Amino acid sequence: MKSTMASSETNQAETNQERRLVDCVFPAQRPAPRGLAVVVGMVAVAALSLLLNGCSEFVSNLSPTPTVPSNQTIPSPTPLPLPENATVGARILARGYLRVGIRYDIPPFGYITDEGGVAGFGVDMGHELARRWLGNPQAVEFQQIRTDTAIEHLQAGNVDIVITNLVHTQEREELVDFTLPFFIDGHALLIRTSDAVSITEPGDLQGRPIAALSWTDAADVLQASVPFTLTFRTFDRFDAAVAALGQGEVDAVTELRSRLFWGNRLLPETTIVGQHTSASVAFAFPEDNAFFADLVNLTFQEIVSDGTYAEMYTRWFPLEYPPTVEHWPGSGSVPSLAETPQTFNAPDTIAAIQQRGYLVVAMPTDRSPFAYLDAAGVPVGYEVNLVQRLAGRWLGDPAAVSFVTTTIEAGREMVHNGQADIVIGGLRHTRALERELDFSLTTYWGGEGLLVWAGTPITNLMALNGQPVAVLETSQSVFQQAMDETGARSTVMPQPTLDAAVSLLEGGYVVAVVADRADMLGRAYATPGMGVLPMRLAYIPMAVGLPPGDSDFRDLVNLTLLAMKADGEFDALYTAWFDDSPPTMEAWPGAPTHSLRLTLETQVTPEG
Repeated sequence: MKSTMASSETNQAETNQERRLVDCVFPAQRPAPRGLAVVVGMVAVAALSLLLNGCSEFVSNLSPTPTVPSNQTIPSPTPLPLPENATVGARILARGYLRVGIRYDIPPFGYITDEGGVAGFGVDMGHELARRWLGNPQAVEFQQIRTDTAIEHLQAGNVDIVITNLVHTQEREELVDFTLPFFIDGHALLIRTSDAVSITEPGDLQGRPIAALSWTDAADVLQASVPFTLTFRTFDRFDAAVAALGQGEVDAVTELRSRLFWGNRLLPETTIVGQHTSASVAFAFPEDNAFFADLVNLTFQEIVSDGTYAEMYTRWFPLEYPPTVEHWPGSGSVPSLAETPQTFNAPDTIAAIQQRGYLVVAMPTDRSPFAYLDAAGVPVGYEVNLVQRLAGRWLGDPAAVSFVTTTIEAGREMVHNGQADIVIGGLRHTRALERELDFSLTTYWGGEGLLVWAGTPITNLMALNGQPVAVLETSQSVFQQAMDETGARSTVMPQPTLDAAVSLLEGGYVVAVVADRADMLGRAYATPGMGVLPMRLAYIPMAVGLPPGDSDFRDLVNLTLLAMKADGEFDALYTAWFDDSPPTMEAWPGAPTHSLRLTLETQVTPEG
């Protein structure tokens, strides 16, 4: 699972067309500039080349105005010598500014303005990161990248982070790290606004001519979404397809939404509808830099929490709501760039597993139903079964797991120090723990819920109107906000511990207990007639804990979870333990380039 330099796009025809589009913007393919003042000068020349080469489609009708002043300069401190394995953060501090890779030809993610500057979502986000990390929003340099070369630029250290329409695929997951998605791309339809009543989804296109590009798979994807045969007209150029829509020759253009935004600017009297696939688009940055990963991810969490992300998204994507970004609870914990280590030395958990022949998993004994010991002292639970299935896929034997019983706190320390490969037991993915561990994809949603007796009429918050409720003190604010939204009122009895709250329910003094449902599930499983309602008043992601900075092992875990999700094994395991719907997982298209089966140096059966 070790990283290699990224190859060209899977669809070579699409890659070649993308080159032609970028070559149209930068016909000389000049080297990437050192500073943004140089960037702006080059872009001005490029803008003139656009007009001379008939490529004005790239710059027409592009608003809002750029945030990059033409006289911008970047402070340049005296360069410091850096070791070969310098961290990304150390390189940023040494040069004094951030390097962000963006595309200059995909509005509104990034584009060249009529004035010869660069603008877009990626530009604004780059300035915001520079402001938060370096105290100066102008301490950023934007470098032109293509989608098919973005990974290579990251791996070579030419840019620190890529912020563009880069889809988080399973292949790319093995090469670089990604944040949570900031945009959900997918195939959709561009139609005339006057047809918005009659065309809302692919099923409305029967008998209507549709424009598709000859060098993408959009036509095949659209055809697979409907049970009837569609009528396509193929085009070699996107602007020609959009022109055909404007002239009434076709009734829709099918393509990725990130391209259709451009079409909407070329032909303003159009609307994007009928998205029928989904793919995550996220910031990309180099692997195995644990500190920089924490810095990027926790900064993004802060940008989302304080409203900056929503404001920026609305600015550049004004006709839609921003996607919901997974919220990691807790406040603060965002590291300072000045804390960055000079060098990195990523652990190699996969090699350790291959050498010993089995997994070492730290687990508590009392976190039912996630991880606990049964009456015979045997490890059982949802996450126990989950790591056994991981072992079965990786090592060919679900029993190839050594469970080390400990506390969650000690288990986290074991994983952090390389004494265990995974820690389980219903870990909450908080901002504080993000700095201590890496996490898998979310495998369970915790959050405040209701513990009730079976057969009672309490099935939702409205049923609590006028009723006494025991609420854990740590859950009071969440419960009060949820009740305010419904307009219901109950008699709240704050309790310091879950035991105290459950005692009130058992004694008939309250009709429900409000606390984190992950904590209440064990009590419900052990008490006949007691249950936790499927509803959640808040959503807290929970996952298995992994060694910090080992991107290859985290990739192996996450890609295996996606494979289990795709073939139904994950959902079957989840429903065996819980009565609510299994969590969805991020949409990473494609398939791993490496086998998810590990080659062992030795075959050892763990004791216990």
